[in-house]
Amino acid sequence: MTTTSRLLRFYLLGDVLVILLSLIQGGEWLLNTQIAFVCSLLITLASFRSYHTFVTRRVDARLIPDDKFDKYYEDDQEEDDEKENVTPRVAKVGFKQSFQNLALSYKSALSLYRILSYGVLFLAVLFLIRHDNLDAIAFFVGLSVVPLSSFLSVLFVKKGLNETNE
Repeated sequence: MTTTSRLLRFYLLGDVLVILLSLIQGGEWLLNTQIAFVCSLLITLASFRSYHTFVTRRVDARLIPDDKFDKYYEDDQEEDDEKENVTPRVAKVGFKQSFQNLALSYKSALSLYRILSYGVLFLAVLFLIRHDNLDAIAFFVGLSVVPLSSFLSVLFVKKGLNETNE
């Protein structure tokens, strides 16, 4: 199963839980949480697409250097003695490098998809305010489904990987 489909399953599971909570709270909660969930999902997908396009273009242009840490990746079949002799070094990133990274990635941060998805979020909030249906707590609960589901999926995937490795 691909990572994207696994994440979508976690998102939908989180949304089902929020729908159940919203049914207990009332119709206004359901409207707010679902609009917020859809906006959050759009923003996440737009961010993923813009970052994917950014990385693909850099790889195609051969602008991404070789991995400095290739020598630290070892197969499980190698001896443990060799693993103990390798000490990884953490490279310090200075202001100049941080600024260069920002300058290179501004296109993905300001992509059309991301701007449009934030525009949809803005219009959704205006719509709810205009019709006197905005419940801020419910809206934030709906917005939090995608980030929390992403976080929990990472925890469950790591736990699943650790159990299969043991």
